[in-house]
This record gives sequence, C-alpha cells and structure tokens, in this order.
Amino acid sequence: MSGSTFTTVRTVQTAGEADLMVSVLRSAGLHPVELYMSPHFGLAGAEVSFPIQVPSEEYAAAKAILDSWQTSDRP
Repeated sequence: MSGSTFTTVRTVQTAGEADLMVSVLRSAGLHPVELYMSPHFGLAGAEVSFPIQVPSEEYAAAKAILDSWQTSDRP
C-alpha cells in the first residue's frame, strides 16, 4: 500500500486489544498498520492509547468489520 494515507479507525487502551483488532482486520483481507509501527501514547511510563490505523480507502470496511466484531458474541 505504498503511497497510501492512513486513518485511525479505532483507539484502544491496551496492546492486547489493539493486536486482536489488527488480527481481525488482517484476516478480513485489510491492511492495518503493524502495532509496533503505530504511534502510541504513554502516561507515567505506561502505554495507554493504541490507534488502529488502516489505509484511508479501507476505513469504511474496517469500521464496519470492527463494529460488527465488537457487537458479536465472541468467547
């Protein structure tokens, strides 16, 4: 996706939750930014904000996937 601009589709508070959402988007065939490459915010030495970013042209699909995934019954 060289040359793409990226848009934040969701921001979460833990690396585990962010990693899970990135995996969900990848399994749907989208191209989210790798968690280690994404900017994250720390407070008093603890990381507390992890943006999930996708190419801007994938934003609508990513939002729909994450909205659906978060409202589904998952283990």
